[in-house]
Amino acid sequence: WIANRAFEGVASVIRIAGDPTRCEDRDRDGAVRTSSGPTDVLTWGQDECVFASLDVGAEREVARALAIDGDRGLDGASGGNAWVGLHDGHAFVEIDGARGVVLRRVETPGFSPYAAAFDPWGMLWAIERDGVLLRIDPSTEPPTVTSREVPLGCWLLYGLAVDREGRVAMTGFSCDRVTVYDPWTDAFTTLPTAPSPRGAAFDGATLWVGHSDGTLSRLSVSPLRVEAHFPLDLDGTRPLETVGVGADGAGHVWAISSQGGGGLAGLATRVDAVRGVPDAQVVLGTAPHVQGDPTGGQRLGEFVPEGRAQHVFGGCGAEVPTRWQRLHVEALPGTHGTVTIDARHAAEAAGLPAAPWRPVGMLPGGTAPFDLAVPVGGVLEVRVSLSVGARIGAPRVARIGVEWACPGPE
Repeated sequence: WIANRAFEGVASVIRIAGDPTRCEDRDRDGAVRTSSGPTDVLTWGQDECVFASLDVGAEREVARALAIDGDRGLDGASGGNAWVGLHDGHAFVEIDGARGVVLRRVETPGFSPYAAAFDPWGMLWAIERDGVLLRIDPSTEPPTVTSREVPLGCWLLYGLAVDREGRVAMTGFSCDRVTVYDPWTDAFTTLPTAPSPRGAAFDGATLWVGHSDGTLSRLSVSPLRVEAHFPLDLDGTRPLETVGVGADGAGHVWAISSQGGGGLAGLATRVDAVRGVPDAQVVLGTAPHVQGDPTGGQRLGEFVPEGRAQHVFGGCGAEVPTRWQRLHVEALPGTHGTVTIDARHAAEAAGLPAAPWRPVGMLPGGTAPFDLAVPVGGVLEVRVSLSVGARIGAPRVARIGVEWACPGPE
């Protein structure tokens, strides 16, 4: 997915097949025609791996941010729907990833989306350059939009990346700092870095940050600290204006620079993620600019579709009649997930396998705590089933508990 900002016109997005199997033999001649490299670029409309562009928004709304939500789509394999942030339109537009049509527009009054990314749990995070962090929950209708100021000593946020735990990293372009927000603890952590941090990307637990002067930093997040900082020079070639960074999932990090390829050409530098040294460079077109996830690294992971856990509660003990009351659960179902809770009861643990499972509650759709309608005494087994219908947006369960009462002395 590529966004065309179109400063003086109507912004658009274009979708390009990331694998030859997803191209379309539009003229049905038995072969797929596609460009093979910089010296072999087919004219517009001739490349069968390039799909038609789609206008987004109105004139001068300027598409800046772009993120993919991970929905599998009707074919069960597509990468998801595209969410396009209109910088001057103060809105996001959701586009169906398979059909290429606009699904809905989500207004963000007063907020100009500059960069965006989905976390593993299906929440869309976006930054405004003026130091504001926005969160959109697309599972509600209309989507829930919340925002807050980022506690930086400067403005001009630039890059944004989200790790596997849902922590949001942001670069402060004009104050030489990286800030990480942890939604679980509602806490910001900030750290000084080398000058002019721009693009950011996670590779597992490692945060990579590119700098305008053609250097790259490797950071850890827990605790937040700079572990290494090195130039992207290779064989005497020094990139400049390094604006984008992406991890490819194959042991490399790619840094995209607007200058350094000779003349007006840009440069892509490949870095060995283990050794932390540049090992290849590719000359790009005129002044390339990257804002987002250039390698698709944030879409490499995927949740297992379903998982279960169960536990036996003994209550007051074998000699005391337990009065089973309520089941408590603290969980976030995610934007594409469900949490289903069942229970079975027996006089003793040995009888549980023969007892039928009975539904107790579901999230979303129910409200905890859930009342337990089971006989007095015995033991209770609780089963929690987690499922997700997309590559992201799975549920999280923090704790499960059963409330019961034991009779006191007469």
